[in-house]
Amino acid sequence: MRRTRGFLLAVLACSLLLSAGFVTPRVAQAADIKVTLSINGKGLNSPAGEAPYLESTTIMVPVRQAGEALGFGATYIKESSSLHIKVSGMELLMKLGGGEFIRNGKDKLTIEGAAVLKNNRIYVPLTLLDEIGYITQSKPGSAQAEADSPQYYTEAVMKLLSSGQYEALSDRFFSTEVRGNLSSLKLQQVWESIAAAYGEYVKVGSLKSSRETGLHHLSGVAEFTHGKITVTLTVNSSGEIQGLWFTPYEDPQAAPELTLPAGVTEETVVVGAGTAHPLKGILTIPKDTVKPLPAVVLVHGSGVSDLNEAAYAYKPFRDIAYGLAEQGIAVLRYDKRGYSYPQEFMGTAAASVTVKEETVEDAVAAAFLLKQDKRMDAGQVYLAGHSLGGMLGPRIDAEGGNFAGLILLAGSPRSLWEIAYDQNMRVIAKLDDSIPAKAEAAAKVEAELARAKALSAMTDEQAKAAPAVFGAPAYYFKEMDQHGTAELARKLTKPVLVMQGSDDFQVYADADYPLWKDVLKNNNSAEFKLYPGLNHFFVDYDGAGAGTPDEYNVPGVVDARVIKDMGQWVLKQSR
Repeated sequence: MRRTRGFLLAVLACSLLLSAGFVTPRVAQAADIKVTLSINGKGLNSPAGEAPYLESTTIMVPVRQAGEALGFGATYIKESSSLHIKVSGMELLMKLGGGEFIRNGKDKLTIEGAAVLKNNRIYVPLTLLDEIGYITQSKPGSAQAEADSPQYYTEAVMKLLSSGQYEALSDRFFSTEVRGNLSSLKLQQVWESIAAAYGEYVKVGSLKSSRETGLHHLSGVAEFTHGKITVTLTVNSSGEIQGLWFTPYEDPQAAPELTLPAGVTEETVVVGAGTAHPLKGILTIPKDTVKPLPAVVLVHGSGVSDLNEAAYAYKPFRDIAYGLAEQGIAVLRYDKRGYSYPQEFMGTAAASVTVKEETVEDAVAAAFLLKQDKRMDAGQVYLAGHSLGGMLGPRIDAEGGNFAGLILLAGSPRSLWEIAYDQNMRVIAKLDDSIPAKAEAAAKVEAELARAKALSAMTDEQAKAAPAVFGAPAYYFKEMDQHGTAELARKLTKPVLVMQGSDDFQVYADADYPLWKDVLKNNNSAEFKLYPGLNHFFVDYDGAGAGTPDEYNVPGVVDARVIKDMGQWVLKQSR
């Protein structure tokens, strides 16, 4: 599922010139200022009469040269006095003298400045390059600018990281908000932990980029000598990084392809339609239904997730949806808010984000959507929450979900920071005592635990201003603890099914599972199922890398026993 800044030395030299007369100095005009433009790290070597220039405060770029350097095509259409640009499957048509262009023959977009013909050369504002997907950096009125392809930009960031130039990376690329949340020391700690696990950095491949609401979204596969991770960057229109994430590599093609079962159909829906955060959803339902159906809302675990909860080589929510629908149960799954609106979970906004915005509100909206569907039995809508979704199940129910029952898959009634501590310490415990970094790593984790325990004594504002804890905003943990899972679960009298894999190394069969039994001991409608050999995603695996994240990279599906038990439990409640 965060700097020491370099010094800026300004020297102001003043001199008094005495002469027989006073001469007013000539003020340099924009046309007199030599513009320096760097493209993918190399200065643009412009022939005479074709150099970039400054028009007021706007840098004008020779589009033919820029296109050759960046890899896009630019053609002047004399008959219509227009500029035609082709780049990455996109076509733009722009009238000279105007700041409006047509994208793919239909969308009208506007930029500051206009394309112009000068000395038989066409020039465009630097902002146009940003608009069509290249990352530009310049300061207002400055005569120096950069334009980089997404690939070059990402590689430049990774090279600074891999060479240990953390302050240089911060000073050159980070926005003010990121500098305030991600210190050079923290960045170093994150990178060194990645290098320890994956080896030496090699390159970034399979880069995907898009531009939405003024932000560039870059995501690529960072290859190391011992594995891969996914690196994701969000970059603003000034070329500054506003978000930087490293997550385990998830091959979208790795999960086994499943065919929609016979007798089952799917339709696209919108969860939260009419709100500020509508989310794409898929409703999986049995065909030719006559009576109202029982239904299940699937609620994601931690991190950024699509509607399949795709992770590594798994798509667990797809598996569950298909399997339950075959048993006569409707299933709703949807993209997580952080997946659809990442800009709301980064920068300064991240300090005040809670699970209420991240998960709870949308799960309640999903329940409402099902209850309004006349094909569903409004009194038989259930929640099935995985991992964090299971942990939040009692809260979602209490804050408006009002479910007929809860299925808690690999959840925990403990605080999230307690689990983070255990996860870290269990990994460290497996290290050889001869490794010098083992004791240091353990000390750092203990320090994080102490900071987590101190959150309860902080005010909300203090927590929002505090440094991250276990890699997450401090207030995120504090707000969760104000709605304790165990306390809410003890009040439940409705049916609850707790499901746990014995080989889960993220939530534990020897700690969290028995704790559920204690918390729910007074609920006569609570049931518990422990599955030997199944991992955190309820996949059966016992090969190379078992017990580590490497096992998640081996394609697998949710065990059929789990899906069958879920379905039988729902149908039993709805009789």
